[in-house]
Amino acid sequence: MPTPDENETTGSLPSLESLQSRIDTVKSSAGVEKQSENSSYAANGIGDAMRIGIELVSGVAVGAVAGFFLDRWLHTMPLFFIVGLLLGAAAGFRNMIREVNRNIDK
Repeated sequence: MPTPDENETTGSLPSLESLQSRIDTVKSSAGVEKQSENSSYAANGIGDAMRIGIELVSGVAVGAVAGFFLDRWLHTMPLFFIVGLLLGAAAGFRNMIREVNRNIDK
């Protein structure tokens, strides 16, 4: 199989075998790109799952912390903590469902 330098020095065109080997090389590299593309979809799925989990946890945490500080300020210890925890959980689930629906539409 002649290299491109040999073709330039001799002035002849590359043979069909060398062209076919180049085509095969490009096709095999395209297969590698498809595999890496599939792995990037898997990585995207893991990132989406982590984001959905964080949405839920952050909603609960923000609601609980807000309720705790509201309870300390108003001296009504467990009332607003429980209310904030439940509202945070509801907001977390709502955000989680919204994110899932957004990912389904992609």
